[in-house]
Amino acid sequence: MNFIVCDGVWQSAGQTPVCVGTLTTVAQNEISPSGLTAEDHAQIREHALILFAIVFGALVLKKALKL
Repeated sequence: MNFIVCDGVWQSAGQTPVCVGTLTTVAQNEISPSGLTAEDHAQIREHALILFAIVFGALVLKKALKL
């Protein structure tokens, strides 16, 4: 799917949008890349597990030091 973009300003002429500039087309995958790669997913999962371990460890220490 392609989108029309304006390198200038969009204005309204009645109910019709008008580009004051140059119209070009851009493919959807250039606007927003598709999803995460497998490496990105693995890295985010690893960071989430490390964060969980740190929070869990802090809670265990807090409870252990209260006694």
